[in-house]
Amino acid sequence: MAQPFRNLLQRLSLREGTDPPGTIERINGGISLTSEHAWLLVCSAVLASIGLDVSSAAVVIGAMLISPLMGPILGAGMGMGISDRPMLQRSLRELGVATVLSLAASTIYFLISPLGQATPELIARTRPTLLDVGVALFGGVAGIVAASRKQQSMALPGVAIATALMPPLCTAGFGLATGSWAFFFGAFYLYLLNAIFIALATFLVVRLLHFPQHEFIDAADRKRQFRVLTAIAVLATLPSMYFLYAAAQNLRERARIGSFIDREIEGPGREASQWEIADQDTVRVLKVYIAGTPVEPERMDSIRAAMPAHGLSKLRLDVVQSDISARDLTRFEGQVQRDILLALQSALSARDSANAAAAARVRPDTIPVGAVAREMASTFPEITGIAYVPRPDLLAADSVQPPPALMVSFAPRTRTADKRAILARAQAFVRARIGSDSLAVVER
Repeated sequence: MAQPFRNLLQRLSLREGTDPPGTIERINGGISLTSEHAWLLVCSAVLASIGLDVSSAAVVIGAMLISPLMGPILGAGMGMGISDRPMLQRSLRELGVATVLSLAASTIYFLISPLGQATPELIARTRPTLLDVGVALFGGVAGIVAASRKQQSMALPGVAIATALMPPLCTAGFGLATGSWAFFFGAFYLYLLNAIFIALATFLVVRLLHFPQHEFIDAADRKRQFRVLTAIAVLATLPSMYFLYAAAQNLRERARIGSFIDREIEGPGREASQWEIADQDTVRVLKVYIAGTPVEPERMDSIRAAMPAHGLSKLRLDVVQSDISARDLTRFEGQVQRDILLALQSALSARDSANAAAAARVRPDTIPVGAVAREMASTFPEITGIAYVPRPDLLAADSVQPPPALMVSFAPRTRTADKRAILARAQAFVRARIGSDSLAVVER
């Protein structure tokens, strides 16, 4: 057993094949932000911003591969590891310049971008967790191990992708351009987290491999250095631990809500199309949107009474329901589903309170609503949301029955005069598309 164990230890040894002098020289040469590196940095920042803006993972990966941000971070870790203060200071200075330049390039892009909306790629980089610490730490270990070999490893491009330095920095630029401080601070924290733990991993591996020291440090200074680095690592990690705890709690709550809806609300002829949690003053409200057979009032009381058994005692239940069939509802997706159900619930409440007689209605299935809405969304990029209300006659207070309507919403910065012009053009587009005025376009 002893020999196989020794063979395994030999295979896991990091010292075999290392080139300390060559590694120090290569990392030292990659610290400075030369004109070539500056252009690569700007190109990488713009490419990453475009990828984040259009939610293209392929473009974001390409931007990470050409980013030179890893050089000064490895230099900072190397400078600490071999006690080379000039190298450490130069690395931190060059990293600061590279950070500001990348932020400036991404901010300028998002200021002039015709899109500039929060995409899934952007949102994913605003709440780093303890798992991101693991990615940065092990990615940094892989990076310095690969860089320390006599024969250069093919692992460095993979390290650049895994540690993902440029995307969170560009997400911070999006936050600056749009005034979204939650985006800026969350993404910039992720960037700092990656940089700190890549440098820390480099420091640990360099010390483990006994790279030659640039200057002598006694035992007391060495202990003080480790205490400072430990404090920095702990302070940097604490927010990510909170975010991980919050993410885990959110996943557990979502699982409990899914189980509650499946067991207590859904049934034959009835299904929940969507649910959400809304904050109303100090109360968190669970809104469940259901289609099909309505829930009886007495059954609703028993459903609410069952919430504590599912761990949902801190939520208040609000069921939004209509008699529209689940089959019809599947024609609509996402936000459109929710808007339809809200509009129908409001319309039905108005009809019941007024005890109005049933009026002639335009049948929704006589108009190609889905196709018209999709074409209108692609034709008018200023319109950010479209909801179809097939029975607006229920909202009418007099005998005049308006046609079905497409209720549209605009980007926040759209001016009122531009909205009026867009609504007029959109109405003309719909009239030409369906050949009549039987479908109105109104602002939500």
